[in-house]
Amino acid sequence: MKKTTALLSCLLGLLAALPASAAESKDVFGQEVPIGQGRPTLVLYTNRGTQEELREHAYQFIYEMRAEKPIVVVRVDLRDVPGLFKGMAQKKIRKGHDESLAEMRDLFRKKGEAPPPELESSLYMVADAKGEPHQSMGLKKGFGQVFAQVLNTSGQELARGPFSKSTQKLGQVMASR
Repeated sequence: MKKTTALLSCLLGLLAALPASAAESKDVFGQEVPIGQGRPTLVLYTNRGTQEELREHAYQFIYEMRAEKPIVVVRVDLRDVPGLFKGMAQKKIRKGHDESLAEMRDLFRKKGEAPPPELESSLYMVADAKGEPHQSMGLKKGFGQVFAQVLNTSGQELARGPFSKSTQKLGQVMASR
């Protein structure tokens, strides 16, 4: 009987933990993030202090990697946002998602190309209230630069590093997969 009770307690504990990990795999619109489902992935770790750096480098990098058709996941660290404002931050992230897609469409048009049909299904923005993915990358609360990770089509890491300083290396790794 004690073993059964202990087993049930463990199972209930695991079930309680499931929504937290499931939430990490959903973006700010509630969509499942398709990492490891046949396309390479670029994961960008950012916070409100690194927003300009992200805008400055990400669009051109994504354009240059267009032949690889990457999934781009922007993980926004909300640890430095006070609790009362996390909802507002998520709304701002949703707005940023739409603005980013518009910027990418404009970039393709400026280069004389039509935006790819998979563009809409290539960008996912994830609000990380507790910053656990950022911590796993060694990024402390309030980190000062965008960090990037390239994953292969199965979701396994190929490379990582500070984004603006590593774009050439990250691009080579993604293209050579």
